[in-house]
Amino acid sequence: MLQNPAEARRLKTGTRILLTGGGTAGHVNPALAIGAALAEPGSEVLFVGVKGRAEEQVVPREGIPIHFVRASGFPGARPSPAFVRFLLDLAVGTAQAAATLLRFRPDVIIGTGGFASAPVIFAATFLKKLRLSKARVFVHEQNAVPGKLNRLVGRYAEKVFVTFPETLSLFPGNGALTGYPVRKRIGHVAPEEARARLDFTVPEGRTVVFVFGGSQGSRSLNRGLVDALGDLMPHAGRLFVVHGTGLFKGGGYDAEADTAARLATRYTEEERARIATFYLSRSYFHDIASVYALASLVVIRGGSGSLNEVARMGIPALVVPKANLPGDHQVANARALERAGGAEVIYEETVLSDGRLVEVLDGARLARRILALAEDPVRRADMSKKGRDVLGIDAAAEIAHHVRHGRASTVIDPTLVPAPTVVSNAALLSRLEKAAAAAGRSYRVEDVVEPRDLAWFRSRAASLLVHDEWEARNLGVKLLGLLDGTEKVPLLLALLADRTPAPLLQRLLGGDFAQVGFVRRNVYTALARLDVVDAGVEEALLAGFTDPYWEVRAEAARTAARFAGRLARHVEIVAALGKGLCDRNLEAAAAAAEALGTLGGERDALPALLALADYRFWKVRAAALRGVLSLVERGEVRDREKLKQALPGFLLTSTDFRPQFEMKLSYRRVLEALSRGQEAS
Repeated sequence: MLQNPAEARRLKTGTRILLTGGGTAGHVNPALAIGAALAEPGSEVLFVGVKGRAEEQVVPREGIPIHFVRASGFPGARPSPAFVRFLLDLAVGTAQAAATLLRFRPDVIIGTGGFASAPVIFAATFLKKLRLSKARVFVHEQNAVPGKLNRLVGRYAEKVFVTFPETLSLFPGNGALTGYPVRKRIGHVAPEEARARLDFTVPEGRTVVFVFGGSQGSRSLNRGLVDALGDLMPHAGRLFVVHGTGLFKGGGYDAEADTAARLATRYTEEERARIATFYLSRSYFHDIASVYALASLVVIRGGSGSLNEVARMGIPALVVPKANLPGDHQVANARALERAGGAEVIYEETVLSDGRLVEVLDGARLARRILALAEDPVRRADMSKKGRDVLGIDAAAEIAHHVRHGRASTVIDPTLVPAPTVVSNAALLSRLEKAAAAAGRSYRVEDVVEPRDLAWFRSRAASLLVHDEWEARNLGVKLLGLLDGTEKVPLLLALLADRTPAPLLQRLLGGDFAQVGFVRRNVYTALARLDVVDAGVEEALLAGFTDPYWEVRAEAARTAARFAGRLARHVEIVAALGKGLCDRNLEAAAAAAEALGTLGGERDALPALLALADYRFWKVRAAALRGVLSLVERGEVRDREKLKQALPGFLLTSTDFRPQFEMKLSYRRVLEALSRGQEAS
């Protein structure tokens, strides 16, 4: 709340407003919209951002001065060089921001997230405690699920303005529902004016499809669109595709250059000439309002800014959200607009390409979805209307009213805002594991997950397999097994085949490969659940029996037993399990013994199991007895009398009193099975 009416009146005349937020246009544009709504004649506005990011190009075009501070994204709290660099950047950036605040002396600070917001708001809080600043701090959160930095800096803000009602619960003391602030010029350009303002010509009568992945672009969206152009070529006379490739350059990827190179390598000169009649690309469209004014359909990422802008414009959207970002906010945003009726969602897929797992957007599938909407004006009209109906309020003006008067101008009905709900991977895994434990062999994922969500959950789980953190890959492996993702088996096998050495420090601590033992073990567990047996799976089983990590060897043996009766390389696998009886790890040896009893026969398995009768570890002897029992129950033992005579050779005693009962029970069951067999004879 404002401290007194005098301060509110002072803000009406406008004095000094500091805007901060950046990294992408999704953070910059809301700040500019709020600044435009808040500024009055005589106001001074300053933007604080990070050099080399979207704000460096976007803000000066608005006639607003910009200062830069040092900042970087939060890499996670686990110790790493990136975390040390983040802390250093934050410390230096906070000092730089403090110097800027002391010089500019703002009355109001508006933060919209991104790299620069944290140092500015930390500096403002620090200076306020020292009584060196009276600036009032406000934060706007665009996404359904706030990033970690916005959650943190939101504690120090007078108010946190949110786009979606669900976000209010994360800011219980100072949250306010306002919606997303859209730039004033968006939606105020007539098509005729747009054609005159643009530096390219759109042929009359064409359906304009605008494709862009935000200010920085999207690699998979760019490449997917290039791949789709071949399928769109037969419809060149009816379409015009406008493509914003993005400004990103770094890490071996240049968005604009990569797109041009893919066009050159994928299509012949004649095909490229044909494509040029209906396709145009730019790295960035500064006059995006004019492109919007001509667009009949957009293909975009799931950033809150892009979605809110196209919804306000009433442009039907085909949304390709990036999965597994913090809080899965892009998916939450996209599904919210889809539920409201203003968008359709298409997901990326994880595939094996040149021996590597990568996320891609299939060009043929993208082309089909574009054509389906481009050729259905009735469907587009319905999507346009429903998109416009999503929270049709002026969020920037509402935020300005909060800042000036300390309260809302009106009560926004939360039911008008589509509710973005996305169950987290961890919560989904917990739900599936409980269901699987309760149902046992009768477990069906369709009984737990709604059919419309199943394909999405499988896609999201597969995308975890390319994550940098092994814990995320491990989570993806577990989920695919429980989601019955049989079509993802080649991806799981690729993880097993990956023998990239672990980093030096990890190897010094006992690690072996980048795909750590826990991941490899759980791949075999997932393969057993998926119940797919093919040449690749059998090759993986044979490799698993000699894996450096004992848990992997044990799980490979158990998985092989699950596939009894369906193994084409049965003889090789039984022989490998026989060697596994000598494993230096008793758990792996025990697993091999049980599996041998499930897969082997009287000649290739029984002698090896009986040879374990006096093995020094009771667990292996007990497993051998269970293996023998399995042979008997499967009818593999013809000379039952001979086996009866051999059984007393098993050592049933142990230093541990617990296995004594277990081993005697297994021993008795073998005898009972032999007796039943004799009576049946």
